[in-house]
Amino acid sequence: MHSDLVGIDEPENYFTGLGKNQLPIPTSVLLFLRTSKNKLQQHALQNRSHHRFVLAFNLGTDGHVHLDNLDMPFKPGQALLIHPYQFHHFSKLASTKLKWLFCTFELEAQGFLEPLRNRVLDMEDSSSLQLDELLGQLVEQLLNIWRMPRVGLQAAQLQASLLSLLISLRRLGDQSEPALLPETDDSLLHTVNLLLAQRCARSVSVADLADELGFSESRLRVLFKQTAGIPLGAYIKNYRLNRAMALLRTSALPIATIAEEAGFGSPQAFSRIFKKETGHTPRSYRQ
Repeated sequence: MHSDLVGIDEPENYFTGLGKNQLPIPTSVLLFLRTSKNKLQQHALQNRSHHRFVLAFNLGTDGHVHLDNLDMPFKPGQALLIHPYQFHHFSKLASTKLKWLFCTFELEAQGFLEPLRNRVLDMEDSSSLQLDELLGQLVEQLLNIWRMPRVGLQAAQLQASLLSLLISLRRLGDQSEPALLPETDDSLLHTVNLLLAQRCARSVSVADLADELGFSESRLRVLFKQTAGIPLGAYIKNYRLNRAMALLRTSALPIATIAEEAGFGSPQAFSRIFKKETGHTPRSYRQ
């Protein structure tokens, strides 16, 4: 190491160095493991879209992740970053037992992770980046905080480990070509997502979807429950709430317009359902 120091020259300016305040600091970090198909799908329904990032690591069991209207295969050894307010659901799980690790966090400098949007990354193809080691450090530091709940330097170390992991994932994303997603997909869930997106969820009913897909309502409900793991009616309501939450936080549209855009009909019905499902009025959620 000491021989390398010979190449260090005097700086041209002692008041200007490297780094331009572009380092994002992840905050409010959570880690949790999903080990069953039912728990994974039900929690996706309950948590809805929000302002947090969701970083998923597939440690076992093939599946698919639906981001907005995209259907993305997700295999063991891969990582995927879900951005704030991205509607997401999980399907086509190869087993009722799985091992998917999730890390959720908040980040003010969101543009830093924009290159990872809608990208599935192969962690096993990047041994030089030591992603497995960084992920192991992150888990170990969280466990240490739980064992010794003194959240001073331990929490700072957890944030630093997550930042190192995010930088490595960003580097991996920059070095690899984006996977070509299939132009079409005949899965029922993918088709329903496309129809909801095309109509912006405006007044789309189960009857409308059944007519569009050529099924009876009862048959469509059965097929959808088998595919998505949740009832179709609950899925449509969740889709509308996701869209409303994103519009409330990311646009200046009047609440009446958002109610219409998200398919809730009247502003009164929208406010009543939104308060029941989220615990907030649309106005308080926006603020």
